[in-house]
Amino acid sequence: MDTEALRSFVRAAELGQLQRAAEELGVTQQAVSKRIAALERELEVRLLTRTARGVEPTLDGRAFLPHARSVVAGVERAITAVRPGFRALRIDVLGLRSAQAVVLHDYWRSHPEINLDVVTLRVDDPRADARRSRPRQR
Repeated sequence: MDTEALRSFVRAAELGQLQRAAEELGVTQQAVSKRIAALERELEVRLLTRTARGVEPTLDGRAFLPHARSVVAGVERAITAVRPGFRALRIDVLGLRSAQAVVLHDYWRSHPEINLDVVTLRVDDPRADARRSRPRQR
């Protein structure tokens, strides 16, 4: 399924006009219309109906819209995850009670706009220590 067709459908359904969706997506109105038509052919249902003021989702379009939004959001998250300069800063901390963890948590609470990926390495698991200190048996 073409994600650009999904994105075009979502924006047209939300904005109520193909022209506004096209402007926002940086393509022509004809491109948006063709993408949505191809999506409708693929799904074998009508997603939008034209009105005097623009377009509005059909019953099938309203049922499909939240799922299409979810897919578009997932694609955007996937792209952001690999785009240099946009991915979260990953920080490994030793244990939840370490000074590092406390400082990072306080920083994150005061700066929620910062995208952090804090990974806590468990150091308080006695089984992990036992596995490390046990000699290998041959």
